Amino acid sequence: METSTRLLIVAGLLVALGVYGAVRKPYGTLLPMDVADLSDIQPQLDRLGAEERDLVLGYLKRSNGDVLPPSLADPDAPFTARTFGEAIALQRRFLREQGVRDAEAAQRRIARDAALEPLRDAVGVRLLRRELLTVAQALGQPDQPTTRPERVLVVTYRLVNGAGRDIAAVKGLVKVNDAQGAKRSECWLDETGTLEAFSGIEVRCGNAMRTADPRDREFAALPAQDLVVDWEPAEVVFADGARLSAPR
Repeated sequence: METSTRLLIVAGLLVALGVYGAVRKPYGTLLPMDVADLSDIQPQLDRLGAEERDLVLGYLKRSNGDVLPPSLADPDAPFTARTFGEAIALQRRFLREQGVRDAEAAQRRIARDAALEPLRDAVGVRLLRRELLTVAQALGQPDQPTTRPERVLVVTYRLVNGAGRDIAAVKGLVKVNDAQGAKRSECWLDETGTLEAFSGIEVRCGNAMRTADPRDREFAALPAQDLVVDWEPAEVVFADGARLSAPR
């Protein structure tokens, strides 16, 4: 047999194998409505490559098994897929568009951080304490025999004047996130009164009418190194009447 003939036969076999492989790919597998148990489709998932398997699983996690007709679906995140192939295409599109959104959001954060830098330089915030107190203690009062045992979460911050001049008022939002980026606490600060240059004051934040829930108790017990303070000052008014304001 001539070499050219052998090459043609080999090429034909490779094409045939490729076509067979494409046909046997489980793209037509129907998606389950119950995503809690994927055992019924696990054999078909195992026949996908790692990337496509992750795309199907990512889509199922987002959709939670929902299937909507195109006329009712959100055009930005349509849950219309009924098969593996459709789920792969929609998840690829979602990840591509999410990447664009994330990049735009990152640019906005960079621009906002730059605009807030003068205010943050003027007034900084540090997390001091997280406490579970009685209502009386949260209100700055001594406990009485009739004090109820329920606890409320009180978070104490320290405002620090980093400017070289006295400050008369500060407004802003302070948030505390955990290591996973989840918000654990949020407080709007609105402090008036002279804060002398390079001095600091303690500010307590809490709701005496809200009993601490398990998530509050967990937050109070988290190691300090696992927490990140996000300070978004809105306005700093100096004693001489000058002011710094965050962009709206």
